[in-house]
Amino acid sequence: MAKIDIDLSQYDTIFFAEAMDRVEAAAIVIRDEAKRILKGKLKGNWQEHPPYKGGSVWTEREKGAMVETIRAVRSRNEKIKNVYVIAGNYKTWWAVQLEYGRGQWRGGAKPFMRPAMKATETKVHAILEGGAAYGREII
Repeated sequence: MAKIDIDLSQYDTIFFAEAMDRVEAAAIVIRDEAKRILKGKLKGNWQEHPPYKGGSVWTEREKGAMVETIRAVRSRNEKIKNVYVIAGNYKTWWAVQLEYGRGQWRGGAKPFMRPAMKATETKVHAILEGGAAYGREII
């Protein structure tokens, strides 16, 4: 039997770029589902309020503010290969309390990230394995 050596290392950057594109497309699907879920859970008798008297902007609570902060972020640094789905920012730091209902969170737990990951599991697998994102082919 003859041995054939094929060096595919020249294609590593192409393969990795495609893989990262697929991971980012999957993150976008999770992001969109998390936004949809959270919009539905922020109805009811949870009270919005402006910043506390003499308090900073981060003491404010607006229902839609957290939804707007949910985003898929791909690292700009080529050496760091990460894609994150992030909720919250300086003004809306309370994403963990909202997700888990920790501390003295009066509104109770309103999970949105974990249910989004569970709901999109099949679609994410399809994107990662086949490259299909939003009905179009990536490859």
